[in-house]
Amino acid sequence: MSYIIAFVSYSESGKDFPVQCFRTDLSVGDEVVVRRTDGKLRIAAISQLQYLNWDCNGRIECRREEASLDEAGNINLPKGSPLHVGTSTQDAFTKSLKASGWVPIKSRQKMYRAVLACVNKNSISYIFTRKNGIDIQIIPKVDENPVKPYSYYEGSLGDGRVVRHSLAHTTFNLLEGVLRFANSFQNNEEDLDRYFVSQGSTDKRTEELKQKAKERKASRNEMLDIYDACSDGSGGPAYLGDGVWIDSGGSLHDWGR
Repeated sequence: MSYIIAFVSYSESGKDFPVQCFRTDLSVGDEVVVRRTDGKLRIAAISQLQYLNWDCNGRIECRREEASLDEAGNINLPKGSPLHVGTSTQDAFTKSLKASGWVPIKSRQKMYRAVLACVNKNSISYIFTRKNGIDIQIIPKVDENPVKPYSYYEGSLGDGRVVRHSLAHTTFNLLEGVLRFANSFQNNEEDLDRYFVSQGSTDKRTEELKQKAKERKASRNEMLDIYDACSDGSGGPAYLGDGVWIDSGGSLHDWGR
């Protein structure tokens, strides 16, 4: 799973292919080394960068200039590839929160990968990471006791102020955005409204994929209309002619040959 998805093109093909990207320092037009689904390393150019949180098989290993070629022309990757740069993964995000003083705690809800808490002058805040999103909660502080590391979260997301963000289709790096919230909260900023506008979408599909799904649905509905017009109502296949039958699901079968 990769929050950042790079669409890359190879020199011999005009098509764009989505691959995982684990760094925030890349831009459209950059040349990178990609490990394709078949395991082969290829040089490619980035044509798009989107926040989609997709599970692609291919991935960016490094920039082209970070790799080298041997005498046979084979690509040699730098140590530690695929290289991770910036806050591009939830692991890097969680590590940054801990480094800034947020305390890890436990949750009995399995949907959460990690929960971190922090206390400021007036409130307690919790940040919950999910497979496909991040939730933020702020509740009033009732005493001066600090949050104990690895204690259980006993609250409810129905309490206090809550926002639920989705990772897919954000217009900016949400991981960096929530880190900015964490810093603002720790600095006791009073106006945090900008962080409580839900970001992203639960539907990971691009507009192109949505359109294709609509077209497939329209085509299937058309075939079902044909079946309804030709069938005898028994639910069995209907004969269209020339040895071709249509079943109740709208699929065609050449049973006459």
